[in-house]
Amino acid sequence: MKTLEKVLLVLIIVLLAAGIYVALRNIDFFNVEEIDVSVSGPVTSVSTDMQRIINPLKGRNIFEISLRSLKKTLLAFDGVKEVRIRRYYPGKLIIQIDYNDMSLKAFTLSDQGENPDVVYYFIHDDILEEVKQTTWEAFDRLASVELHPAYAQMIMKWGSDQGFKSMVSLAEHLANNNLITSMKYDNNNGNEFGRLVIGISSLNSTLFVRELISVQRLDEALEIISSQFSAGGETVVYDLYANTLVKRT
Repeated sequence: MKTLEKVLLVLIIVLLAAGIYVALRNIDFFNVEEIDVSVSGPVTSVSTDMQRIINPLKGRNIFEISLRSLKKTLLAFDGVKEVRIRRYYPGKLIIQIDYNDMSLKAFTLSDQGENPDVVYYFIHDDILEEVKQTTWEAFDRLASVELHPAYAQMIMKWGSDQGFKSMVSLAEHLANNNLITSMKYDNNNGNEFGRLVIGISSLNSTLFVRELISVQRLDEALEIISSQFSAGGETVVYDLYANTLVKRT
């Protein structure tokens, strides 16, 4: 075959392929009818902001959708580690969104009356990272702990101290305990462990962890508090030390 004939053949094939592609993009048979989205990691559902991007894809021709562009957009969301997207012809998209593993969520409240300013954080690898409220709320499988604003700023600027690391270890353990309704950590002791305040509303109790303890010791204290619970009455306050649990009178 002569060179000119080869060039013409390639040109014909390219034009034919382009024509087929254009034709497919205008056939309703290939419109997206189903989008299957799943998430993994410390979240249970797709965020509202992501839904605003994904939902309008339904009804569009599957060949018109740029998977590369869609993946890049979803990867730009805070906390997203990986995105996988596949086409299933004639009209289905499967999107898998994997989130980074985080240890805990944290927040701070300013002292400004009824409408205090709230700052939201993620804790991972003993690092405190400020994030948007919507991102913070999306990670609904994580437990959260309240920090003092000045202490949070110190951690952000200088890095975590030993007390912070010890608190994270205990708070991570408590994340799996359904009795726990709130956690607040204060530290005015420099590098040492401060004070972890644990709210247990279902047992009408508050536990003040005054010293660094093991998770086993913490579990034992919670079992004792649970065994002493009686419905009604005022909130019972406990102080937990390394070697004793004290019930305030």
